[in-house]
Amino acid sequence: MWTEEELQKYSQLIGTVTSVRDLDETNTVLWPGGSKLLGVEATFEISKVLKGDYTNRTVVLHYYRWDTPYRTSDPASANGDDINSQVLIYLTPTNNNQFVLYLVGDGASRYAPVSGQFDTAYQAVRVFQKNEHFIIVA
Repeated sequence: MWTEEELQKYSQLIGTVTSVRDLDETNTVLWPGGSKLLGVEATFEISKVLKGDYTNRTVVLHYYRWDTPYRTSDPASANGDDINSQVLIYLTPTNNNQFVLYLVGDGASRYAPVSGQFDTAYQAVRVFQKNEHFIIVA
């Protein structure tokens, strides 16, 4: 579990999902066993920069979901199929919530959740609550 102070040491953005697409990328290294993970990219339109130097108003988030036949339209692709499954991020292009994003670079033009791809990822990509206050940690 990451603390708020730990998260706030990294880039902080607020944005809305504009598109989500499955990638032609699978990964079994992140999760042992027979379950496969599918790479996903979500594009966010950034409405506010709390920390970091972002001149581009869009950010591409790279994350994983369980490889299910239903792809990004199935919320179960984030939850796995048993009680011991890791919880992954689940986003849809129709979600009009604003999200707080704590990100780190993941290649030349995309980002990943600072807290990792599994259970704690929800801490780094979470729905913005209008009453949230941010303390910037240098």
